[in-house]
Amino acid sequence: MKLVTHADNLLIATLWQQMLEAAGIPCEIRNRYIGAAVGELPTDQVAPQVWVRDDRDVPRATILLDEFRSPRSSASWCCFQCGELVEGQFFQCWNCEATRPDA
Repeated sequence: MKLVTHADNLLIATLWQQMLEAAGIPCEIRNRYIGAAVGELPTDQVAPQVWVRDDRDVPRATILLDEFRSPRSSASWCCFQCGELVEGQFFQCWNCEATRPDA
């Protein structure tokens, strides 16, 4: 087992765990319930931690986490239904609710 990252809170750690497990990387969260000790213990020791069960998965897990933390920006797209310009991170037109063609 190997530590791959610390999270700011349990919600983020759980999101990362689910994302890694969906990619076939078994992992677990440690320090789930120790957050109440912040101030008594150093912050880096009480923050939720994501651990990968198989050390061989660490490089892939690190790459996936990096990509998840810094997503590539997508180009804006023009709605085929109403012609509205929609920012790339959205899969649905805010104006007419049409779905992006490549979604």
